[in-house]
Amino acid sequence: MKRTKRVLGLALAAVMCMGMLAGCGGTKNATNGTETSEKILNIATIGETTTLSPLYMIADNRPTQKLLYEGLVKYVDGEIQPVLAEDWKLSDDGTQLTFYLRKGVTFHDGEPFNAEAAIANIESWHINPSFTSLPGVVNYTNIEAVDEYTIRLTYDTPYFAYINDFCWPDVCTMISPKQITQGDFQTVNGYAGTGPYIYDEYVAGQYTTFVRNENYWGEQPYYDKIVAKYIPDNASRVQALKTGEIDLIYGSAELSYEDYNQATAIDGIEGKFAPSGSTVRNIILNFNGNLSDLSVRQALAYAIDKEAISEGLTYGYEPVANTIVPDGTPYSDICGTEDYSYNVDRANQLLDEAGWIMNQSTGIREKNGTPLHVVFTCPTDDSTIGSIATLFQSQLAEVGIEVEIKSMEKMEWYASYMNPAGWDITAMTAGFFNYAMPQCWFSAMMAQMPEDVSISLLDNSDEFISALSEFKTCNDDARLKELFELLINTDLDQVLDVPLTHQMDMIVYNTDKIADYNFASDYAFLDVTQITPAE
Repeated sequence: MKRTKRVLGLALAAVMCMGMLAGCGGTKNATNGTETSEKILNIATIGETTTLSPLYMIADNRPTQKLLYEGLVKYVDGEIQPVLAEDWKLSDDGTQLTFYLRKGVTFHDGEPFNAEAAIANIESWHINPSFTSLPGVVNYTNIEAVDEYTIRLTYDTPYFAYINDFCWPDVCTMISPKQITQGDFQTVNGYAGTGPYIYDEYVAGQYTTFVRNENYWGEQPYYDKIVAKYIPDNASRVQALKTGEIDLIYGSAELSYEDYNQATAIDGIEGKFAPSGSTVRNIILNFNGNLSDLSVRQALAYAIDKEAISEGLTYGYEPVANTIVPDGTPYSDICGTEDYSYNVDRANQLLDEAGWIMNQSTGIREKNGTPLHVVFTCPTDDSTIGSIATLFQSQLAEVGIEVEIKSMEKMEWYASYMNPAGWDITAMTAGFFNYAMPQCWFSAMMAQMPEDVSISLLDNSDEFISALSEFKTCNDDARLKELFELLINTDLDQVLDVPLTHQMDMIVYNTDKIADYNFASDYAFLDVTQITPAE
C-alpha cells in the first residue's frame, strides 16, 4: 500500500545499549544486583519507538507492533480468522459487511472496546489519504452501530476483498478513542491498544519497556516484560545477541542474510526462516525521459541477473521472483507473457535497434547526444536494498546504461516517489502481504491516476485503466482472473515493475532463552506469543 506516512528519521548516533536486564527466567535487578523471578525478553530494534503508532507505522516497529495493537481480523495460512471481531458477515449482494465484536475487551488506558470505539477508529481511517488503496476502508457510504457490539458498513458496490482490507496488522488496528483526533493524521496522543502488552517506559537512545497486560482478554503471555533495545547498527545487534544482551533479532528489516549467517555460526544461536516469502522485492520504473522508450525498459529487464541477486546478495535464501504476487497468493501463477530471463545479448540488441549507440570512450550509450542515464532512488530502511542497488548499477553498466544511485531517508524517498518527475527507478517491496495482493497493488495505481505518468504511456492504457476500475466492483471469480491476468501481464510485459526475489523474514535467537519460534501469520511481524521459551 502506498501510504503517506510521516516518519521520524533514524537516530544518527549509535548508542551503548544498557545491560540492565538479562534473561527470560531469573534475572538480576539492574540497580542492586538482587535476583528476581521476573521473566524478561530482550529484543533489538533498529528504530526508536517514537513512531510506534498506526499513524506512523514503519518496518522499524515490526518487532514491537503486535505487543500493543490488534485488529478486527487477521490472516493466517490463507484464511481470515477472528481477533477483536468474533465473527463477520458479508451480505449476499456483497454490499454490507457486518462485524460482531468481542465483548469484555478494554484498551490499555481503561477505555472499553465496543461499537463506538471501533467506529471511531474506522472513521479516522476512512478520511485518511494513506488508506486510498483499501476499498473496504474508504469506499463505505455508511457505518453504524447495530448494537453495542455490532457494527455494519454499507457500500454502493460489491468487492471481493472488503474483509481482506481489515487484515493489515500495522495500520488497521484499534487504538483507544482518546488517542484519536479526527482529521489529524500527524499527532500521536499516546500508545494504547488492546494487545497483550502495555507501553511502559521509554528512554531516548536506549530502550523501551513493555509490561504484560494483566487485563488482556486472551491467553496471558509468558513474559512479564519485553525490553526493546535500540541498536541501529547491524554488527552491534549481532554482537549483543552473542553476549546475551538481547535474546533475539527478528525480521528482514533488522537482519541481512550475512547477519543471519554470522549469527547462526555463533555457539548457542539458532535461526529460522518463515515458510514462504511475505513480500516480493521489486523495482518500479517510471516512464520519464529515457524510460519512456519500451525498448529501453525491456533491455533493462533482460540485463538484470536475478540469480546473481539471489545467490550473491541473499546467499540463495531469497528465491527468484517472476511475478509481483507472493507465492501462495491467488493469481501468483500469472508471470507475464514475456520471458525476461537474463540475456545480455538480447538487451544489447534491443538498445541497438532503438538507436542507442555505445560511446566507446565512456561505456555509456547515447541517442541524439543524450546519454542513457537513469536515477535509482532507494530508501535506507532495508539492510539489503543498498547492496541490490550497487549490483543493479554494475549489471546495467554491462549494456551501456548508466545508473545513478540516490539513497534517501524514508520520508525523503517517499516524497520523491510521490512526485511523478522525481525519479526514474525506485526500489519497493511490491507484494505488501499475501492478504493484500494483488488487489492493493493495483488499487494504489488507481488512486494515483491521473498523476501516474507511466500508466498513460502503456500501449493498452485504456484497457488497463478500465480493468483497474472493474476489479474493484467484481465478485465473480472467473472475471476476476481475467482482469488480474490483464493487469499483471501488462505490468510485467511493459515493465512497469521488475520483480527480483521473494523477500524472506527470519529470526535468530539464543537457545538458552528460546527453544523455538512458530511463524504462524503475518511473517513480517514478531509475535512473542509464538515463542517457545527454553526450559
